[in-house]
Amino acid sequence: MVFAVLALAIPAAVAQDRIVAASPGSSLTLDLYESPAAAQPVKTINVTEAGLPLAIQSKQPGFYQVAIAGKDYWVRGAKVRISRDTSANCGPIALASGQPTAATPGAGKNACN
Repeated sequence: MVFAVLALAIPAAVAQDRIVAASPGSSLTLDLYESPAAAQPVKTINVTEAGLPLAIQSKQPGFYQVAIAGKDYWVRGAKVRISRDTSANCGPIALASGQPTAATPGAGKNACN
């Protein structure tokens, strides 16, 4: 029964990861790769050309897949800053012995007031 309640509470937090900037912030270019296994970038663009923020389509260790100008590329995770947005709602909370056992990350005690 508790597992069923927890399963209902988990979808309350939905992350929408986006690339919001190059890292470090002083970087003016962004290297684009054909695949995470590529040793050399297929293209280097100015950060202003990237159309930030970019929605992350897929993840591989150390890389993120994004679409730029209608084409899919991979960027190194160490070279970009990610925004991990979380939204919370005031749905049911699973209780065990009268104590909260599940929560929505980022939702404080006053989030639903």
